[in-house]
Amino acid sequence: MSGTTAPEAASPFEGDPLVARPNPPEVEYARETKVRDAYSEGLADERPGERLLSTEHRYVTEDGRALRGDMKTLDSDDVIRIWEFKICADYSALGQVLVYVALARKSLGFQKVVRGVIAAFEFPPEVAEAIEMLNLNIEKVALPAKYQLAGEVPLGGMRVPPPVLPAP
Repeated sequence: MSGTTAPEAASPFEGDPLVARPNPPEVEYARETKVRDAYSEGLADERPGERLLSTEHRYVTEDGRALRGDMKTLDSDDVIRIWEFKICADYSALGQVLVYVALARKSLGFQKVVRGVIAAFEFPPEVAEAIEMLNLNIEKVALPAKYQLAGEVPLGGMRVPPPVLPAP
């Protein structure tokens, strides 16, 4: 046979908007960080019974890798919340917040109640249903539209990604 090879099978996730990132990771990260920062500044208004403990908090895994959670808060009932901010709550948001909550519980010796929070402008039905049906104990926070301006997120949402223009 000549040098032909079998075509590669397409990924089952190819084209799935909940997996594929519409923008380069650094653009998404920058937007999410700006939204997180704006939300953390307004936390007292958004969630009066909760106070900010930290943003960009780190957890070190047993093999020495450092993982970064977006925000940590404490409420009046002494419940710690570990926040993950997304423009659109995709599959990775579920995995990230579950890992961060597990690491937080472990670092606290399982002595405190720790809950995960995904804060996003959009919650696709599949993600919201997974949280509910699997009893993941993850709180969904629908971010108010006013925070879209802070993150330079188009007001129509991110399902159709805007072009990323090079810096002048």
